[in-house]
Amino acid sequence: THTAPTLTSGGIKLPIRATGNLYHILAFLLFPLVWTLPKAAVTAETGAAFRDPSAGVAWVEECFGETWGAVCGYLNWVSGATDNAIYPTLFLEYVTSIAGWEVGGWERFGYVAAYTVALALVNYSGLEIVGNASLVVCIIAMSPFVILTVVGAPKVVTSRWFQLPEKNAYDKEEPLFDDDFQTAPGPLPLFTCANILWRPFLNNMFWNLNSFNAATSFAGETIWRRQEGLLAERVTH
Repeated sequence: THTAPTLTSGGIKLPIRATGNLYHILAFLLFPLVWTLPKAAVTAETGAAFRDPSAGVAWVEECFGETWGAVCGYLNWVSGATDNAIYPTLFLEYVTSIAGWEVGGWERFGYVAAYTVALALVNYSGLEIVGNASLVVCIIAMSPFVILTVVGAPKVVTSRWFQLPEKNAYDKEEPLFDDDFQTAPGPLPLFTCANILWRPFLNNMFWNLNSFNAATSFAGETIWRRQEGLLAERVTH
């Protein structure tokens, strides 16, 4: 889920536009050390201690009781359902744009509904087919990036890595963003310093380097070795 968005307009393009090339590269080098690695270590440690498919819900319930565990589970379900709802629509958009079809109204709804039901039936068929299908989808999804990396590597201009943000983030004549979503008013101010637009920058960095705790959903079906738990605990502390 995260690999494709990370490499498209919803992923690294936004931090680049908000910070410039150099700060963006440094952020992706340093953020994993101060945020991703500790979170992954905590996830490994708690996953080894709570071998439960409910993952974070079990942690919250153990610490704060059944009520807050239920709230955590409900919010996670709403978040996951909302997030996954976009993918059938995106798939249909890709297919229709490539094929040149015009689909709308109830016909569009029918295609999206059929695609969603088909995926639901695959999930109901069991873990084995889901696991095998995930491997196939992973190979298909990653192959374009491997090809682009191999073909594009000789054409990389390394001098561009050191480019700093050159323009004011609030330039109305030539704005950094082609839509108002990232710069719309919100609870946090649209703070800029050294020509870095911090709110969209931090938002996208956390989005790209988050959700590793979802792996503990497989804790109940995984054999956790004691050494892995001890290693995670040492790294965490």
